[in-house]
Amino acid sequence: MSEYFYQLMKAKIICLICKSKRFEIIYPMAGYKLAKCKSCSMIWDPFVRVDQKTLYNKDYFINDNPKGGYKNYFEGMKINRKTFKERIKKISRLIKKKQDLLDLGCALGDCLLEAKSLGWKKIEGIDPSRYAASFARKRGLSIKCGTLESLKLKKNKYNVVLCQDVAEHLQNPVGSLKLISKILKPNGLLYIITPNVSGNWSKVLKSFWYHYKPEEHISYFSPETISLALKKASFTDIKINSALHIMSVEYILQRLTYYSPFLARIFLNLSKAFNLNNFSFKINTGEMEILAYNKKNEKTTK
Repeated sequence: MSEYFYQLMKAKIICLICKSKRFEIIYPMAGYKLAKCKSCSMIWDPFVRVDQKTLYNKDYFINDNPKGGYKNYFEGMKINRKTFKERIKKISRLIKKKQDLLDLGCALGDCLLEAKSLGWKKIEGIDPSRYAASFARKRGLSIKCGTLESLKLKKNKYNVVLCQDVAEHLQNPVGSLKLISKILKPNGLLYIITPNVSGNWSKVLKSFWYHYKPEEHISYFSPETISLALKKASFTDIKINSALHIMSVEYILQRLTYYSPFLARIFLNLSKAFNLNNFSFKINTGEMEILAYNKKNEKTTK
């Protein structure tokens, strides 16, 4: 990026959450510039130049990049679907009616399949990837290809909206959250999973933090900034906890290749030799679980 273009971009940078023009440039890892708001501490990438819609083709779901996309989506989902099942069970305890659920960024539909197996009715998904949407439809799921902004969804339709590993991709998080508020029924639940940029994992790993992903991740939230964004979109009763994932030994070691390919190969061979690959357990991977309710007045929505 030329110095002139860089300075021009800086002059137009506005905080995604509070709209302040007061910010500093930070370098979480070599060659990666982010902006940090001096008013609300939101961290985001104002310099991203890749059209994100082009990222999520078939190669995103099966690739050799240990950090971007999926090493092997289908193998990973054997374990990840256990995590989805735990989350849907939790949501089922909070929502009286098991119906009208929307999964934003549903990928190939595995979370929706878990919801279906647990008795949820009228479940739908949205994903910007044509490949993912087409694949999910072949699994018998109701899927729309696009984004909240490109699709005109019916107001006050859903009891639950899932937003798992999506918020970090949003270029206008408050705007997207406002759209979610409109499509949720009164007292509807928004369930978010997103990386915690102020969490212990990011503090310990620093530039090696797994969730720093140039061109792919745009919005880096802390509990404070995600709460502020949700409040600006009229959500209330916001609860934030550490998100737990069920992961296998093999899945974790595959991700270790990002840090040390040599050690990862050794441990993967040992794990296979001792039949430990499929052993799974719950672990905090540096993400947050956010639950927020849409408390709009039912009379005003008619």
